[in-house]
Amino acid sequence: MAEARDYCAVARQYAADVIAGVIPAGAFVKQAVTRHVKDLARVGSADFPYRFDEEKATRVCRFAERMPHVKGAWARRRERLTLSPFQAFILCVLFGWVHADTGLRRFREAYIELPRKNGKSFLAAAIGLYMFTADGEPGAEVYSGATTEKQAWEVFGPAHKMAKRLPGLCNRFGITVNAKGMERDDGSRFEPMIGKPGDGASPHCALIDEYHEHDDATMYNAMVTGMLAREQPLAVIITTAGNNISGPCWEQHNYVADILKGTKTDESVFAIIYTIE
Repeated sequence: MAEARDYCAVARQYAADVIAGVIPAGAFVKQAVTRHVKDLARVGSADFPYRFDEEKATRVCRFAERMPHVKGAWARRRERLTLSPFQAFILCVLFGWVHADTGLRRFREAYIELPRKNGKSFLAAAIGLYMFTADGEPGAEVYSGATTEKQAWEVFGPAHKMAKRLPGLCNRFGITVNAKGMERDDGSRFEPMIGKPGDGASPHCALIDEYHEHDDATMYNAMVTGMLAREQPLAVIITTAGNNISGPCWEQHNYVADILKGTKTDESVFAIIYTIE
């Protein structure tokens, strides 16, 4: 039997290699890993009410690597996802940080900006499935939101296919896979979202794909405000870069860039931006 991966060790090594220059990285990535390293040093201090839970970080990574490939030669060979070091870092940091007293997740929002062909949609699909099934939220509502149905299915489609190819997952969590969505016996659901959720929606997780294509922040704001009744919701913007400097993505990019630079403080937002200087 293959030895289980130590995902937290992979994440630590990735951070160390970025800081040391072993892995070439732009300023925003260096700032993201430095923020994590500095936060680890702050654990236990009076002004930092968070701790890093390696078990929770490991759990989401292990879940992600049980997901099957659904495209290309990897799918034909029935291979499963293997997290790259940067992906392990993102998942470990995003899900590993919790409130020291309650154990609830620290980060309620995430901004992940990646170049094309870096597994963006599959990473988002794995996050969505985890939040739908294994996050321990009764009646979880998970939405994959985008400006068009085709784009919404870029994330939801892989998640949909993953679930169909994992009967064990469906049996364990009582999942019914329908043509346009997924449901669980406890009332949880995972479905694509075009526009904004209805007034009765209470998202546990919102995945906003290709945010640079959005003309305004209507969908994102509606999903975030709909999360108020949830204890540890997660809104994830996962996008490639765009060229609309009057849109909401550019505004969010600048906001999280200030967090990474240290000119703004928001302990509830995780951010990492892969780009040239």
